[in-house]
Order: sequence, then C-alpha cells, then structure tokens
Amino acid sequence: MNHARLRRQDGLIREAIWLFAIIAIIAVVMLDGFALFHANQSVRDAAAAAANEARNAYSQSPTLATARLAAQDYLASNGDTLVKMTTSQAADGTITFTVTAKTHADTYAFKYLRYVGLKKWVQQTSNPTVTRSSE
Repeated sequence: MNHARLRRQDGLIREAIWLFAIIAIIAVVMLDGFALFHANQSVRDAAAAAANEARNAYSQSPTLATARLAAQDYLASNGDTLVKMTTSQAADGTITFTVTAKTHADTYAFKYLRYVGLKKWVQQTSNPTVTRSSE
C-alpha cells in the first residue's frame, strides 16, 4: 500500500523536471536571439561611426591610408573587422566614405544548427556584415 501511494507522487518530480527543461530551452533561445540582435545592431552602429571617423581623419590629413587606418582602428576597438572601405566623390566635391564591417555573435545553441544542414544560414546570421556610409 505504501508503494502505491509513492507511485502516485512520481508525477510531481517528473513534471517539475519537464517544466525546468522547457524554461531552460526557452531561456537559451532568447539569449541566442538577443546575442544575434545585439551583434547586428552594434555592427550597424560601428560601421556608420567608422565611416564618420574615416571622414574626420581625411579632413585632418587628406590621405586615404589615414582614413582607412582610422576606420580600422575604430572597428577594432569595438571587436569588429573592416572588410572594405570605398570612397566616392559627389559633384560638389564632398567625399563620402563607405565602410563594410563584420562581427561575430557568440551563441549557446544557435551555432549547432549548422550540423543539421543550415551551415550557410548560421554562418550569415552569426557573422553579420553591414555597409554604411558617412553623412
């Protein structure tokens, strides 16, 4: 009789473990989503700021190497990498600097999706590349 009473209470522990597992999975998915979103937003802001840094450096020392170095240094200080920097000159003589920056988002579980056939999508999503121009 005592054994039958204990079997009826097994569900309490089992349900608590299931609830904990579901909450843990939801938390990991949310943390990975926040990490991907933050990486995307930060590289957008960093690329725009690096383009402005290049423009400011060019105004002080009119060489493209100095402007590229300023953009590269700014991105490196944020943990991003400079992929490409181009310039274009408008009809009125103003020079616009266009910077392409790349970063990496560290995730807990999202990175393992590459093993189920989503390697290209995971690579693009966790390593966002953004192009922004100076204003």
